[in-house]
Amino acid sequence: MSRQWKKSIKYQLLIWLLVPLLSLALLSTVASYFLGLALARSIYDKQLANSADSVIARIKTKGDRLTVDLPPAALAILKHNYQDDFYFQVISPDGKVISGDKLLPLPPTIAQNSSEQSAPINSPNIVDANTSSTSTKVEAEPSFRTIEFKGREIRVMTLTVPTPDSIFDHVVIQAAETRNTRKELANQISISIFLAQIAIIICGAGAIWIGVGRGLRPLANVEQAVQARAAGDLCPLNVDEPVEIISLIKALNRLFKQLENDIELQKRFTSNAAHQLRTPLAVVTTYCDLVRKMVKDAEVQDVLADLEAAINRMSRMVNRLLVLARSEPGANAVKPFTQIDLSTIASAVTAGHVPEAIRNKLEFEFLASSEPAIVYGDRNGLEELISNLIENSILYSEPGGKVVVKIMVEADRTLLTIEDDGCGIPTNEREKVFERFYRGAATDKPGTGLGLAIVKEIATTHNATTTVASGANGKGTSITISFPKNG
Repeated sequence: MSRQWKKSIKYQLLIWLLVPLLSLALLSTVASYFLGLALARSIYDKQLANSADSVIARIKTKGDRLTVDLPPAALAILKHNYQDDFYFQVISPDGKVISGDKLLPLPPTIAQNSSEQSAPINSPNIVDANTSSTSTKVEAEPSFRTIEFKGREIRVMTLTVPTPDSIFDHVVIQAAETRNTRKELANQISISIFLAQIAIIICGAGAIWIGVGRGLRPLANVEQAVQARAAGDLCPLNVDEPVEIISLIKALNRLFKQLENDIELQKRFTSNAAHQLRTPLAVVTTYCDLVRKMVKDAEVQDVLADLEAAINRMSRMVNRLLVLARSEPGANAVKPFTQIDLSTIASAVTAGHVPEAIRNKLEFEFLASSEPAIVYGDRNGLEELISNLIENSILYSEPGGKVVVKIMVEADRTLLTIEDDGCGIPTNEREKVFERFYRGAATDKPGTGLGLAIVKEIATTHNATTTVASGANGKGTSITISFPKNG
């Protein structure tokens, strides 16, 4: 699977598009979390300032004392419905906690001044106010800091306000709260953004998948066009495709043209050579007949018999070379295939070999399906294919043996099987027997080594597959040609 991913253009494009998209989504999620924190800090800092206003509004002056009266209902509101803890302090200029949580750390400036026993704080931002002690207005800009308190992070706002009606000219207010709601808001923001990005990524991945598939469809069209061709169809491919693959199509067309020229040259050479050999062979045969009639010497007659046998083998090879040239891919390109009943052809060819089977003392049997075995093909080529298979089985069967020709019809295939109980073909030679001029090392039968090569070529032109196996009970040879029903 990993090798398929590495070699697939589609998968590579998806990786190059999706990996950056996922990386950006991850970075965006992290950034959105920190942005959420910043947004939550801004919102809740304002609320914390409002909480400080509430504390300031509850400051009361009683003689020379300051008090803060916060009812439980107001404190619950300040705690965000008890999701956070709320703390406050009212600090005198000399650093003493007048009211509130005494454990809350003092502001850095007051803590430093208190440790140095310096003068009370006089904020430069304080502006005199003529308001009552029950409605003191915030007169200075607040400052914020985040510290650890009681093992938790808290957000602290520090503010200096004037108190003209008290013994102090001003006090320092600290309002603090834990960060639970802040973090919850930041999490909600980041999760919402993350889920939205996941949806965008899924939609984007689907769009990329469809887009890449559509973009690569012309390559699939070229593949289908090549696969749909017959073995000998070397016509140029249609170049009406995107510019990115036109160069590929043109290169394939040049290759097809070169192959077509080479095949034509080879066929022409084979055909010419065979025709040129026919004439001298006929002349030699004629001279043999004349000598046989003129000379009655027994030894001469034996020599003539051997010579005639050699001439017959040579003539047979020449004829098969011509058949091979006609059966090669491309030879039938101008002759379209037609619907043919394979059973009818096989029956006629089998009947023509009955005398030969009788001479070799063989049992000959033909079996065919009751339904028509329709295939698309060339009648002459199919007759040659069946004839060569039958001749091969007869040649390699011993007297008393059996040769069976079978036609079987399946759902999408039509099978032609020729089976014998002869010497058989070793497993390691079953692919080689279809090579031209190949003859098994153990055979002592006369032959040209072209019969099965012709069978293979004709089967290829018919888009058929060839299978070699052992015969019945593991004896002999069974050769099956599988024809597709749709050609």
